[in-house]
Amino acid sequence: MSTDDTTPNAPDVRSARRAQREAERAARAQRKADAARERAMEAARVGGLFEGMEAMPRGEATSPGTTPSQSPSPSTTQAQAQTQAPDSTPTSTLGSTPTAGSGKTASERPIAAEPMDPARRRRLMVILAAASVILLVFSGIATWRYLEARDATAVEQQVASAPTQATDAAREIVTQMFTYDHRTVDAELAAVRERLTEPALTEFVDQSMPTVASAAKQQEASVYATVAAAAPQEVVDADNVTVLVMLNRMVSTKEAPEAASSASRLSLQMVRVDGTWKLGELNAL
Repeated sequence: MSTDDTTPNAPDVRSARRAQREAERAARAQRKADAARERAMEAARVGGLFEGMEAMPRGEATSPGTTPSQSPSPSTTQAQAQTQAPDSTPTSTLGSTPTAGSGKTASERPIAAEPMDPARRRRLMVILAAASVILLVFSGIATWRYLEARDATAVEQQVASAPTQATDAAREIVTQMFTYDHRTVDAELAAVRERLTEPALTEFVDQSMPTVASAAKQQEASVYATVAAAAPQEVVDADNVTVLVMLNRMVSTKEAPEAASSASRLSLQMVRVDGTWKLGELNAL
């Protein structure tokens, strides 16, 4: 059995790679949703949905302070032309003749936009509605893939950190379980119960606690335990890990005041319960 406290980093590498692949898949799904939205907007533009929605062209505005003297009337212009050239006939250029009372030529007058055909408008609205539904579907898929990738990454991180966390908890539990003094043994053993779960809890309360407490009081024993080495043996999943522990104990009694050391190997099945690692089963090897 290896006595190293560190675990191989291969699970961490695999977890990082899986997380990277899931992030790439989520990014591709988001890009597909963006492309679908662009196609929907292009279809709306090609179908003429935005026709007639532009601002109408504006003509030249007449200043409120303009007076008839600032813009000669057609009769005044004609009179001047007859005075200067009595033998000539006044002519006008097509498209440049001012409109009476407006001061604008025919080419400068704004052109009113034609109303859109109702059937065409309905058709375009159906196209836009379909494009919106497609966009919502792609957005939902992208969001679902993102959440799925995030959950998968969280699970991978839990699995990767489980061996280290379970091993640390196993060290603390066996040290607390096998360290006691005959004067305070009842309280010390009772404190261990909250670190246990079934079936170890029932076995400890029904068998180990009465036997150990009675022997410690009778022999006036004091036991001090330390963990020499600990390492994960098997990782079942993110909530179940088997840990191997090398335990050293120093025991002194009234008949043998000088502390004597002993070593043992233990297999601990650690279980995560409500986010806390507890001892589920203890076996001596």
